[in-house]
Amino acid sequence: MKPIDGIDAQVNYEGLSYCPRCASELAEERVRGVDRLRCPACGYIFYVTPAPVTCVIAERDGRVLLVRRRYPPGAGRWCLPAGFIEPGESPEECAVRETREETGLHVIITDIFDSWATGEDPRTPVVSLAFTARVAGGTLEAGDDADDARFFDPRDLPSDIAFESHRRAIAKYIGIASGRRTRKTET
Repeated sequence: MKPIDGIDAQVNYEGLSYCPRCASELAEERVRGVDRLRCPACGYIFYVTPAPVTCVIAERDGRVLLVRRRYPPGAGRWCLPAGFIEPGESPEECAVRETREETGLHVIITDIFDSWATGEDPRTPVVSLAFTARVAGGTLEAGDDADDARFFDPRDLPSDIAFESHRRAIAKYIGIASGRRTRKTET
């Protein structure tokens, strides 16, 4: 991967030249059909693994919670509250923490909604776990790496959503939620 201006590399292999085991110079080699960095001295293979990420779909009064990204990738564009899982943190804990940090709201996870793997983040491939949640408290206020946080009517979502995977998850959620609302009004 080439360095990307304004974006911190997550995978820490940009410019990696020496083996972390024996300090010999690494060479690019085809390993199991993929070009990888490999140490010719000790055989160490540097694998790029996806980073685990969570995102939260929360609504209030039928409106979906989104944040506007402060930093790249997608700076100035909207997305679900999301972030990388920290070591020792469960996916649910990460989802609650990221939502609180980015929106000021405390949420309670209600279910796992969806999962996907994507290369949309130029820093690293990710595996995302999307959770549904209900707002249990707090005051809506953007923070951390979000510069705005709002609830949007599903019919009036921003057109500049940062990630295609978030657009798909939101559309899927809205479709399911509108079906539930339709069934309730019919009974």
